[in-house]
Amino acid sequence: MNEKMAAAGKLSWGTRLLYSAGQFADSIPFNIFYFYFLFFFTDVVGLSPAAGGTISLIVIIWDACTDPVIGYLSDNCNSKYGRRRPFMIAAIVPLFACTLLLFTAVDFGAAGSFAYYLVVGILFWSCYKVFVIPYFALGAELTQDFNERNTLRSVAGFVIYLASWFTSAGPMFVWDQVLKAGGDDRTAWMLSAAIFGAIGLIGGLVCWNFTRGKELAVREDPSEEKAGLNFFTHYRQLFSSRAMRHLLFSILFYCISFAIQAAALVYMMSNNLAMSEASQAVYWTAYAVITFILLPIINAAANRFGKKPAMIVFNIITAIGCVFYFFKGIDSYADLIGFTILYQFGGTSFWTIGYSLTYDCCEVDEFVYGKRREGSITGFASFSQKLGSAVGMWVCGILLTVVGYNAELAEQTANATHGILMMNTLFPGIVTAAGTIFVLLYPINKKNFAALMKSLELKRQGLSYTTEGFDELIQGGNNGEEK
Repeated sequence: MNEKMAAAGKLSWGTRLLYSAGQFADSIPFNIFYFYFLFFFTDVVGLSPAAGGTISLIVIIWDACTDPVIGYLSDNCNSKYGRRRPFMIAAIVPLFACTLLLFTAVDFGAAGSFAYYLVVGILFWSCYKVFVIPYFALGAELTQDFNERNTLRSVAGFVIYLASWFTSAGPMFVWDQVLKAGGDDRTAWMLSAAIFGAIGLIGGLVCWNFTRGKELAVREDPSEEKAGLNFFTHYRQLFSSRAMRHLLFSILFYCISFAIQAAALVYMMSNNLAMSEASQAVYWTAYAVITFILLPIINAAANRFGKKPAMIVFNIITAIGCVFYFFKGIDSYADLIGFTILYQFGGTSFWTIGYSLTYDCCEVDEFVYGKRREGSITGFASFSQKLGSAVGMWVCGILLTVVGYNAELAEQTANATHGILMMNTLFPGIVTAAGTIFVLLYPINKKNFAALMKSLELKRQGLSYTTEGFDELIQGGNNGEEK
């Protein structure tokens, strides 16, 4: 078994903030794609929503399938600079370049343009994953304290939604200003990608530089076999964990919900509510304020009542809100704000508590198999996230076609506007409710995690230990015996 130098206890605010700066490099590319790529593809490039949905499906599935590979490679990286940071620095500049290329409108004909965005999309998500998987794995290494992980992810959550604000309100503001100055849509989108991509680049570089030396040191036992595990055996072991399985399915369902609603929201504002670019920028500012208010509430609830109960309650609020507004309708700006408040209870809890739940699986895996596999675990979770997101984006593109959305019409048909409402409310609500079932089945809580950590520390020291108090966490593995 490897000897681990465990990170534990509270982190300084400096560490929390500098690590969280990396969220700009994650959240800006992620959000600009999910909020605007389909809209950019249909309303600026001028191609069909079905084609845009198909590109989204292909490139995100590509991303999903290669996430576990990056996690596996980073876990087994032997660089003198650490296991995570070499990947991060290699990806950050190419990611900026691909963001710019993705939002550059081209005129290569329908087939040529489809091929262009497909290739650039694959490159975009490839660079994204090479940064993001090691970045999230690094977060699991910074602390093994159950509640501190909530706090770390809540601080990162502020940056997530600050970046979300930049990439949601920002393009609308740039678009409005460019048009007023006599420019066109294409110039506005290229300029937006350059500005906000650069912010992501800077955030990634800050995180990379100031997390130097923060990785969890892993010293190899010289007697340990060096051949390592077969890739598929590696992930079969992870999937055998009850906690990991339920976590993966909860992520899958939530991300289907998120992708449908995120992609459909700009259509809601532009068509159903006829909001100008400036009005949409104001909405995204309100959206950011709502999430900033919710973040400390969600963190406090997770620390006070537990991660799992808090996430279940917040998801239920979101599901009920979605169904309510489907029947009521979103007919005004006030309705949109009301809906956003209810939807963001679940959304904000997922992007904060959800990652903290993922981190806790790392110690379960270490106890059972004697290995630190933060990269593989976060890569596996990201695989589920991207698979759900790909399905959601594809469904949104197909549904827009089915309900008769036509970007060339000044006013959409009643069938199209009702379909857009359904994509923003009923579909996400039902899928969120389904995902909550798997959160309910997730077995890790504060009490059994504390018992696990006590025995894990004894095991690391080669002392006798017991599995009393956390037997349900190691079912399906090798019951605490080394392999």
